[in-house]
Amino acid sequence: MPRLLILCATQFEMALFLDRHPQLVKEKTPSHLTLYSGVLGQTFVDCVISGPGVFNTVHALTVYLTQKRPSMILHTGIAGVFAPSGFGIGDIGIAAREQYVHTGVGCDTPEYAPLPFELICGQPLTRQGIYPADAKLLEPYRGLFSREVAGAIALGNFITVSSITPSFAQAQKLYDRFSPVMEAMEGAAAFHVAALYKVPVIEIRAVSNFVGERDKGKWDFPLACERICQICRMVLTHPI
Repeated sequence: MPRLLILCATQFEMALFLDRHPQLVKEKTPSHLTLYSGVLGQTFVDCVISGPGVFNTVHALTVYLTQKRPSMILHTGIAGVFAPSGFGIGDIGIAAREQYVHTGVGCDTPEYAPLPFELICGQPLTRQGIYPADAKLLEPYRGLFSREVAGAIALGNFITVSSITPSFAQAQKLYDRFSPVMEAMEGAAAFHVAALYKVPVIEIRAVSNFVGERDKGKWDFPLACERICQICRMVLTHPI
């Protein structure tokens, strides 16, 4: 029976899905790992709540992968969407690649130069903090979501940041530099650890807000969390 790991930053983002699937029971674990496990349909499912940010993600996923080896990792959660991408709140995004924007050598130009060493041996793009998605997962799930889910499916580059973008002006600068569809705080970390352990990973997120919008009253958390449920259900019922 296959084992799926659902990785998400916060309990809040997964609360609706966990409420609807009481078969997933919280386990007692070492190393401050928050883990829910159970069987849904024909799949063993683990759900790890990593905590927000790259460091929590690296810790939680590493601890988990030293104990279990899933068939695939679904990295999910809410995200901000860049307005120039043409996508909006409530849309679903699939990462064609992840990039940790703080990686590189600072220069007197907006662009960073690549590091003089690889962060993962044999993966030269990691010199720029870039982690391409697994094409064996990307194309099938892109096709599946495009056929089965109402609304726009945003396939494109995602960026991972360690500081929340404070304004639309700063968001435009990031868009001009990286041409991303979405921004979050964990994706590149999950891709990095998954690559080290050689476990397939796909990142599929739900848009809750526009990048740079600091008025939380304009964020749609309920819609985004409903979309997260839909994402998890689609991946569970259509294993690839």
